[in-house]
Amino acid sequence: ADQAGHLTRFGLSTGPAAAAVLGVVSRKTHGAAGIFDLNLSPVATDPTTEPRFGPAQTVVFQFDKFVVSGTATVSEGTAVVGAVTFSGAEMTVNLTGVNNRQYVTVAVSNVVAADGGSGGSGSGRVGYLAGDVNQNRVVTVADLVLVNAQLARLVTASNFLKDVNANGTLTVGDLIRTNSALATALPAP
Repeated sequence: ADQAGHLTRFGLSTGPAAAAVLGVVSRKTHGAAGIFDLNLSPVATDPTTEPRFGPAQTVVFQFDKFVVSGTATVSEGTAVVGAVTFSGAEMTVNLTGVNNRQYVTVAVSNVVAADGGSGGSGSGRVGYLAGDVNQNRVVTVADLVLVNAQLARLVTASNFLKDVNANGTLTVGDLIRTNSALATALPAP
């Protein structure tokens, strides 16, 4: 208290700390099966591959405290930042126009915490490759085998990546979507 009081007397304020990013996820709703998050690698040179198809994607930043505002931009790849929402310690960035077979980096800045802490920032990088359920950056017969093994099963936390079309059911549709992507690959990260 004495140090804080001393700093305040000289016009310096210690104020609340900026919100810090604890993790970043790619989030999709799989129909009635629910919402499933794919944790993104914190290492930009080894990005996580998102195999679930769609030009609309959602990247969620999870902070160490509640956040109320901030800005999001795409600094790599083809994607458009849509609505940015805040709920508790999460900042949700909705993306549209996301092309397949590319890396996208989403950066957040000027994040303000509910306690008044400001200046929070962070980024998340993800590789989008529909059908790459084993996440090795190329769609192969191995991906088809993995999807096929899940047909007619309920979508769960252990198999949600095989629901390539994210419709909430593991069907031939997922197999067809994966088959149509055979031999496609991401560039080297």
